[in-house]
Amino acid sequence: MKTFLRRMFVLIHAIMAWLENNIIAVIPIWWVRKLYHRMMGVKIGHGSYLNMRTYMLGPGALSVGKHTHINPGCLIDYRGGIDIGSCVSISHRVMLITGGHDVQSSVFAEVRKPIKIEDYVWIGAGATVLQGVNIGEGAVVAAGAVVVDDVPPYTIVGGIPAKRIGDRKGDLNYKCQTTDIFM
Repeated sequence: MKTFLRRMFVLIHAIMAWLENNIIAVIPIWWVRKLYHRMMGVKIGHGSYLNMRTYMLGPGALSVGKHTHINPGCLIDYRGGIDIGSCVSISHRVMLITGGHDVQSSVFAEVRKPIKIEDYVWIGAGATVLQGVNIGEGAVVAAGAVVVDDVPPYTIVGGIPAKRIGDRKGDLNYKCQTTDIFM
Protein backbone atom coordinates (compact mmCIF):
# COMPACT_ATOMS: atom_id res chain seq x y z
CA MET A 1 0.00 0.00 0.00
CA LYS A 2 2.87 2.42 0.83
CA THR A 3 4.43 1.85 -2.58
CA PHE A 4 1.12 2.49 -4.31
CA LEU A 5 0.53 5.73 -2.38
CA ARG A 6 4.07 6.90 -3.10
CA ARG A 7 3.60 6.21 -6.83
CA MET A 8 0.28 8.09 -6.80
CA PHE A 9 1.93 11.07 -5.08
CA VAL A 10 4.70 11.11 -7.70
CA LEU A 11 2.15 10.86 -10.53
CA ILE A 12 -0.02 13.67 -9.13
CA HIS A 13 3.05 15.85 -8.60
CA ALA A 14 4.19 15.21 -12.19
CA ILE A 15 0.77 16.20 -13.53
CA MET A 16 0.68 19.37 -11.39
CA ALA A 17 4.21 20.32 -12.48
CA TRP A 18 3.32 19.78 -16.13
CA LEU A 19 0.22 21.97 -15.73
CA GLU A 20 2.27 24.63 -13.93
CA ASN A 21 4.98 24.91 -16.56
CA ASN A 22 3.00 24.27 -19.77
CA ILE A 23 -0.44 25.76 -19.14
CA ILE A 24 -0.49 28.03 -16.08
CA ALA A 25 2.85 29.75 -16.85
CA VAL A 26 1.51 31.16 -20.13
CA ILE A 27 -1.88 32.40 -18.93
CA PRO A 28 -1.74 36.20 -19.38
CA ILE A 29 -3.89 36.89 -16.31
CA TRP A 30 -1.82 37.24 -13.15
CA TRP A 31 -4.53 36.47 -10.63
CA VAL A 32 -5.20 33.08 -12.28
CA ARG A 33 -1.52 32.13 -12.01
CA LYS A 34 -1.40 33.49 -8.44
CA LEU A 35 -4.41 31.37 -7.46
CA TYR A 36 -2.75 28.25 -8.85
CA HIS A 37 0.54 29.04 -7.08
CA ARG A 38 -1.31 29.45 -3.79
CA MET A 39 -3.14 26.16 -4.35
CA MET A 40 0.32 24.59 -4.71
CA GLY A 41 1.34 26.03 -1.31
CA VAL A 42 3.38 29.02 -2.54
CA LYS A 43 3.12 32.07 -0.25
CA ILE A 44 2.94 35.33 -2.23
CA GLY A 45 2.84 38.72 -0.51
CA HIS A 46 0.66 41.70 -1.43
CA GLY A 47 1.80 43.56 -4.56
CA SER A 48 4.16 40.78 -5.70
CA TYR A 49 4.16 39.35 -9.23
CA LEU A 50 5.56 36.27 -10.92
CA ASN A 51 5.55 37.04 -14.61
CA MET A 52 4.50 34.66 -17.35
CA ARG A 53 6.88 31.92 -18.50
CA THR A 54 8.45 31.36 -15.08
CA TYR A 55 9.50 27.71 -14.83
CA MET A 56 8.84 26.24 -11.38
CA LEU A 57 10.37 23.10 -9.87
CA GLY A 58 8.68 21.86 -6.69
CA PRO A 59 7.17 20.71 -4.46
CA GLY A 60 8.87 22.45 -1.63
CA ALA A 61 8.59 25.69 0.26
CA LEU A 62 8.46 28.98 -1.67
CA SER A 63 7.72 32.24 0.09
CA VAL A 64 7.68 35.62 -1.68
CA GLY A 65 7.39 38.84 0.35
CA LYS A 66 5.50 42.03 -0.53
CA HIS A 67 6.14 44.15 -3.64
CA THR A 68 8.56 41.67 -5.20
CA HIS A 69 8.81 41.18 -8.96
CA ILE A 70 9.99 38.01 -10.69
CA ASN A 71 10.45 38.64 -14.41
CA PRO A 72 9.76 36.25 -17.32
CA GLY A 73 11.90 33.25 -18.11
CA CYS A 74 13.16 32.56 -14.59
CA LEU A 75 13.80 29.06 -13.27
CA ILE A 76 12.63 28.80 -9.67
CA ASP A 77 13.74 25.44 -8.22
CA TYR A 78 12.14 25.54 -4.78
CA ARG A 79 12.43 21.84 -3.93
CA GLY A 80 14.96 22.72 -1.22
CA GLY A 81 13.04 25.82 -0.12
CA ILE A 82 13.34 29.46 -1.16
CA ASP A 83 12.53 32.48 0.99
CA ILE A 84 12.39 35.74 -1.00
CA GLY A 85 11.95 38.98 0.94
CA SER A 86 10.02 42.14 0.13
CA CYS A 87 10.84 44.71 -2.56
CA VAL A 88 13.09 42.25 -4.42
CA SER A 89 13.68 42.54 -8.17
CA ILE A 90 14.56 39.30 -9.94
CA SER A 91 15.41 40.07 -13.57
CA HIS A 92 14.77 38.03 -16.71
CA ARG A 93 16.18 34.49 -16.99
CA VAL A 94 17.51 34.28 -13.43
CA MET A 95 17.98 30.76 -12.07
CA LEU A 96 17.46 29.99 -8.38
CA ILE A 97 18.62 26.39 -7.92
CA THR A 98 18.14 24.57 -4.60
CA GLY A 99 18.65 21.00 -5.85
CA GLY A 100 21.63 19.12 -7.16
CA HIS A 101 23.69 15.98 -6.69
CA ASP A 102 26.70 15.04 -4.58
CA VAL A 103 29.47 14.65 -7.18
CA GLN A 104 31.39 12.36 -4.81
CA SER A 105 28.44 10.03 -4.29
CA SER A 106 28.65 6.62 -5.95
CA VAL A 107 24.84 6.61 -6.21
CA PHE A 108 24.54 10.23 -7.45
CA ALA A 109 22.78 11.21 -4.21
CA GLU A 110 20.45 14.17 -4.41
CA VAL A 111 21.29 17.25 -2.31
CA ARG A 112 18.84 20.05 -1.56
CA LYS A 113 19.66 23.22 0.35
CA PRO A 114 17.51 26.37 0.76
CA ILE A 115 18.14 29.83 -0.69
CA LYS A 116 17.34 32.99 1.27
CA ILE A 117 17.03 36.37 -0.45
CA GLU A 118 16.49 39.29 1.92
CA ASP A 119 14.61 42.58 1.30
CA TYR A 120 15.64 45.07 -1.44
CA VAL A 121 17.87 42.62 -3.31
CA TRP A 122 18.30 43.10 -7.06
CA ILE A 123 19.37 40.09 -9.11
CA GLY A 124 20.46 40.98 -12.66
CA ALA A 125 19.43 39.22 -15.87
CA GLY A 126 20.78 35.74 -16.43
CA ALA A 127 22.32 35.39 -12.98
CA THR A 128 22.38 32.02 -11.21
CA VAL A 129 22.06 31.56 -7.45
CA LEU A 130 23.04 28.09 -6.25
CA GLN A 131 21.79 26.06 -3.31
CA GLY A 132 22.58 27.06 0.25
CA VAL A 133 23.22 30.74 -0.56
CA ASN A 134 21.95 33.67 1.52
CA ILE A 135 21.81 37.08 -0.16
CA GLY A 136 21.78 39.91 2.37
CA GLU A 137 19.49 42.92 2.44
CA GLY A 138 20.06 45.47 -0.31
CA ALA A 139 22.66 43.37 -2.14
CA VAL A 140 22.99 43.43 -5.94
CA VAL A 141 23.93 40.47 -8.11
CA ALA A 142 25.25 41.60 -11.50
CA ALA A 143 23.84 40.18 -14.73
CA GLY A 144 25.28 36.79 -15.62
CA ALA A 145 26.90 36.22 -12.23
CA VAL A 146 27.01 32.78 -10.61
CA VAL A 147 26.55 33.07 -6.85
CA VAL A 148 28.05 30.14 -4.93
CA ASP A 149 28.71 31.85 -1.55
CA ASP A 150 26.68 34.10 0.76
CA VAL A 151 26.46 37.78 -0.22
CA PRO A 152 26.71 40.30 2.66
CA PRO A 153 24.11 43.09 2.93
CA TYR A 154 24.51 46.07 0.56
CA THR A 155 27.28 44.36 -1.40
CA ILE A 156 27.44 44.29 -5.21
CA VAL A 157 28.79 41.04 -6.65
CA GLY A 158 29.55 39.94 -10.20
CA GLY A 159 31.45 37.33 -12.17
CA ILE A 160 31.85 33.56 -12.16
CA PRO A 161 32.04 32.75 -9.34
CA ALA A 162 30.54 35.98 -8.01
CA LYS A 163 32.95 38.22 -6.11
CA ARG A 164 32.52 41.62 -4.45
CA ILE A 165 32.80 44.44 -6.99
CA GLY A 166 31.28 47.29 -4.99
CA ASP A 167 28.85 48.47 -2.34
CA ARG A 168 25.31 49.85 -2.44
CA LYS A 169 23.88 52.72 -0.43
CA GLY A 170 21.83 51.58 2.55
CA ASP A 171 18.89 54.01 2.51
CA LEU A 172 16.61 51.99 0.21
CA ASN A 173 12.89 52.76 0.21
CA TYR A 174 11.10 51.55 -2.92
CA LYS A 175 8.55 48.98 -4.03
CA CYS A 176 9.02 46.81 -7.11
CA GLN A 177 6.03 47.33 -9.39
CA THR A 178 5.13 46.48 -12.92
CA THR A 179 3.29 48.40 -15.60
CA ASP A 180 3.13 45.41 -17.92
CA ILE A 181 -0.51 44.44 -18.48
CA PHE A 182 0.57 40.92 -19.48
CA MET A 183 2.42 39.91 -16.35
